[in-house]
Amino acid sequence: MSPEIGLAATRIALFMIVAGGLTLLMVSRDSAEFVVLVLTIGIGVAMLVAVALLSRMGAPRWARRSKRDEDEALGRERE
Repeated sequence: MSPEIGLAATRIALFMIVAGGLTLLMVSRDSAEFVVLVLTIGIGVAMLVAVALLSRMGAPRWARRSKRDEDEALGRERE
């Protein structure tokens, strides 16, 4: 996935979450709009999680090295 697509999807998901959350404060709980807004927030959160997972899986293996792996590769002792 190209970085531009991931950035655009992240911005769309965050917009859905923030706009839905702010609008949720202004509607009554027993209305149909409340249900639609809760679903919108849920879709935004699911989209954000999907983008995070896809970007994590698409990252090169060397970019995911931990500090411990780096120390072992360089032959340094851990304290």
